Amino acid sequence: MSYREPNSFNRFRDQINSGNKTPARSNLFQVVVNPPPVMSSIGGLFHQKTSTGTQFLDEALGLVDNQAGVMSRYREHADMMNYFADTVSIPGRRITVGTVRDVGAMRRFATDTSFSEMQVSFLLPKDMYHREYFERWMNFTASDSENRVGMYDQYTTTMRLIKWELASNYMGKQGITPEKEVTRRFNGVSSCWTMYGAFPFDMSAITLNNGPTDLIKLDVSFYYERYRMDTPNNAKMFKGSLKDITIPMDNNEVLSSLSIDSSLENFIGIGL
Repeated sequence: MSYREPNSFNRFRDQINSGNKTPARSNLFQVVVNPPPVMSSIGGLFHQKTSTGTQFLDEALGLVDNQAGVMSRYREHADMMNYFADTVSIPGRRITVGTVRDVGAMRRFATDTSFSEMQVSFLLPKDMYHREYFERWMNFTASDSENRVGMYDQYTTTMRLIKWELASNYMGKQGITPEKEVTRRFNGVSSCWTMYGAFPFDMSAITLNNGPTDLIKLDVSFYYERYRMDTPNNAKMFKGSLKDITIPMDNNEVLSSLSIDSSLENFIGIGL
């Protein structure tokens, strides 16, 4: 390989067409906010609210305290945090330094690591799900009715920001008969940021006006202890023109091993 043409357009085009070096998209991401213990226990949104004379409506909506109702509301929570996340700021990292000057020029040395806060902007639905959820979470963290705060392990949680990319080398095959097989290309995850010990500390105000109709957004800022970035096997996931890997859609063992819920080895999902 020669470097005699460092500004070669053909070389740049080959890099883009290689798959892994294709420019990343900014609008393919997933937000995962695991409920902290205070929101999973009695009083959180996964349990029945106080009856107000409309018990029959609670039962019709599935707001009863049974396993099916709890799992249904957990799935709703995952969808609301993911689909309604409009913009997300990926955390930054900074090395703090000290200075010393013995003889000659001043030298700097590393002292610690600091992280920027994480902010997520949500589109608010009509039922004000996000506003109610974070109101409760923050009130359990530091109540406005008494002079004390919650236990740290009870109001902190783990959050994930998952970056998806189109057109991985994984293909899903499904069909009733061999003559009628349908294949779909999976998306793949190029990177994943996991924030440990996260909790919301700032929730933006909501402004209403009599002007033209606009969407209401809620900005929530999070503090966290630390984050880790992983690139789950992306070297094998986006390889451009190399041979695709076909996976039968009825092979649950293979699909489970490649799902985002099992490990960081491979992340795949149905194409958008």
